[in-house]
Amino acid sequence: MTAVSVPTPVVVALDPVHHGLVDPVGGSRDLDAMLDEARAAERAGADAVLVPAASAGAPAPRHWPATAQALAVLLATTSVQVVVPIRARAWDVEAVARFAASATGLAGDRLVVRVLGVGATAFATRLRARWAGPVEVAASETVAA
Repeated sequence: MTAVSVPTPVVVALDPVHHGLVDPVGGSRDLDAMLDEARAAERAGADAVLVPAASAGAPAPRHWPATAQALAVLLATTSVQVVVPIRARAWDVEAVARFAASATGLAGDRLVVRVLGVGATAFATRLRARWAGPVEVAASETVAA
């Protein structure tokens, strides 16, 4: 028997966007920094980048949801997979399926949806029935970000 060495994929966790969509305190600058970080990870050979999970589920008013951040990263990069964490209790399966289908249409098959929290397995099963892309169930919340 011959031993085969399989390289471990390089995954880079991106820094969170702390401010809102148009908040003059720095929201768009934070998103620009995240996109720069994703591009740098791609240039450095990363296989995937992980969009940060919202700390409490659905985003606060005027804040970038994880799906919007993931779409921005997908459009700013060309080859890395983009992993977006979705908390099962905070999102609607149909909405995530529509987002995933649209993102895939715009940026190819690089999106990975990682489902977190209570109800993650059932949510992932329903999502897989509506979208053919990769759907993961996180082993724990710490795997998300």
